[in-house]
Amino acid sequence: MNKKEENNRIDIVTVLEDFLKAVKKFWLFMLIGIAVVTAGFYIHARLNYQPVYQSQATFSVNTENSSMLGGTSSSAADQVKESLPYIMQSAVMKNMVIDDMGLNSFPAEIKLESKETANFFTLTVTADDAGVAYEVLKTMIADCPKVSVYVLGKISLEVLDEPTIASEPTNYLDKRMGILKGAALASAICVLFAFLYALTNHTIQREEDFKKYLSVSCIAVVPEITFKKRRKEFDRHIHIYNDKVGEGFREAFRTIRTRVRRNARKLGAGVIMITSSIPGEGKSTVASNLALSLAERDLKVVLVDLDLRNPSIGKVLGLEERDGVGITDILKREKRLEEVLQYIEEWNLSVLFAGTAQSDPTKLLSTGRIGDIVGVLEQMYDYVILDTPPAAMLADASTVARCADCVLYVVKQDYARIERIVEGLEALQMTRTPIIGAVLNDLEQTIGNYGSYRYARYGSKYGRYGTYGEKGNDIEGGDYVEM
Repeated sequence: MNKKEENNRIDIVTVLEDFLKAVKKFWLFMLIGIAVVTAGFYIHARLNYQPVYQSQATFSVNTENSSMLGGTSSSAADQVKESLPYIMQSAVMKNMVIDDMGLNSFPAEIKLESKETANFFTLTVTADDAGVAYEVLKTMIADCPKVSVYVLGKISLEVLDEPTIASEPTNYLDKRMGILKGAALASAICVLFAFLYALTNHTIQREEDFKKYLSVSCIAVVPEITFKKRRKEFDRHIHIYNDKVGEGFREAFRTIRTRVRRNARKLGAGVIMITSSIPGEGKSTVASNLALSLAERDLKVVLVDLDLRNPSIGKVLGLEERDGVGITDILKREKRLEEVLQYIEEWNLSVLFAGTAQSDPTKLLSTGRIGDIVGVLEQMYDYVILDTPPAAMLADASTVARCADCVLYVVKQDYARIERIVEGLEALQMTRTPIIGAVLNDLEQTIGNYGSYRYARYGSKYGRYGTYGEKGNDIEGGDYVEM
């Protein structure tokens, strides 16, 4: 296989993966759409259904003094066969029926058939009303000799099968066909939508996309975590000390720890800021688990929640009950650092919670006091991990970035549009704080990777905020020797 053929194959696989992701992402909307369109087709069929009824009679034609069955010449029979259909369909016949029945217009459709080997005719009258069809049929049989006299001479009709009033319509409402047509059309639209979405979706789907679209490299991926529903309650917090998250999750943060330490050492950096483009990308979980992973190596680490609008560190670690006071109290000069700094002995981790959520923390973060606090922490710890608000939405992240030595950027798979990611990166680049890499979060299972992990979901003031991880153990290998 040459290079061109290989690239084409990869492109097809990529489109198929994105198509399957679109189906998985929008399956509920697709299902609702199929149901609505199918119901629409069914309702349309019901509303536009018009039953029709038929009355039918078979008869022979007798000319004057002879019967067509009994030996009339073949020329006379041929003349009757040729002329009678025109007579039945003529305006004269219809007008006569209208006058006899006292109507304003001819209310039915008529059809006359003749047999090839016998002089029989079958007249079929179709109308919206069974009684009308029956009366029109009887009237036409009675009026036919009067109209035909000018063409065929004197004739009479001998009815062989007496007509009856139809008891049910000849057409029926095909509900199944309407439903099948609606479902087929809606399904085709959904498939087309999924393919168009796959072709035009401008989000980060895989590690290669970082090189293709962004000016930052992907240092690791984090698996999606799924907690299956069980009758018994268990720990659903997403951190490396929870056995339910699986080895793939812990392996991901060992990779992140190694590469962050390596890159930070090159810069002489001890204060590491964690941010993302928009809410819901899992930055708080990445920040918390990076801190835990560093502390696991007997390093002195402090985790600081600076997302003052939506504090999340307590939720991630399961320490909500300890999240009473925090850095907001220090910024307001209501508490001292040593009063709010908490040490979690079992994890060898110090945590500085955000405290009470603030609706407008810009003023608190804009003061020089935040820099002083970070400076003190930097002297006390080997690493200071700062969890900050999304960089593409709020100026808070750029303000905090000026206090950090470097930035680790979190990108959730197939979530934020590339334009928003670029906005966040550009906002950080304006602060001249180095970006040491990105973490691809929430990578789900596709054709090219495997596994089954999904984060629990937390609510937030921004919207659904806090989905973390990915499916698959497709983590970059190597570089696990600690520095």
